Amino acid sequence: MTAQSNINLWTSAEHALEYLRRADSIPHRTEGEAVLLEFLPPDARRILDLGSGDGRLLGLVKVARPQASFVAVDFSPTMLETLQNHFASDASVSIVAHDLDRPLPALGQFDSVVSSFAIHHVPHDRKRRLYEEVFNLLVPGGVFCNLEHVASPTIQLHQNFSASSMFAPRTKTLPTSSWMLKRS
Repeated sequence: MTAQSNINLWTSAEHALEYLRRADSIPHRTEGEAVLLEFLPPDARRILDLGSGDGRLLGLVKVARPQASFVAVDFSPTMLETLQNHFASDASVSIVAHDLDRPLPALGQFDSVVSSFAIHHVPHDRKRRLYEEVFNLLVPGGVFCNLEHVASPTIQLHQNFSASSMFAPRTKTLPTSSWMLKRS
């Protein structure tokens, strides 16, 4: 497997639209989303979605926690336009244009921070700082739930996954994993 590339293609409408065409084919995505939703605090009042994309996860979280207010963060012009189209008339959703490669802007505190298939695009050294920033955004008892690709334990498993999904050999990430961090 090759080292992570720092080339970010999400400003390309073609790249973003290709992802949206294939997003539903990500193996075990639905199961991962269900697990992520299980960890959201039932009384969450404010939820941040990092790398919101077209708002798929945000929509699921809104159904699960309809009493909350939401902040959606993305930087892809195509994804931001799609988010605006989906949530323009929804007063509970604020959309923020921001690249996760840069430090998070002042967004306030959150009961939950969620992300789905976004953070793996961030360079590894930035991920460490991003996780710290996310932790600092959480209120006591708040949770960070991340649905993400995980590294394959073997090259053969990676090749099998790559051959059966939209993630061609250009990426080193593998099947989905949901994990949660809770701030005490």
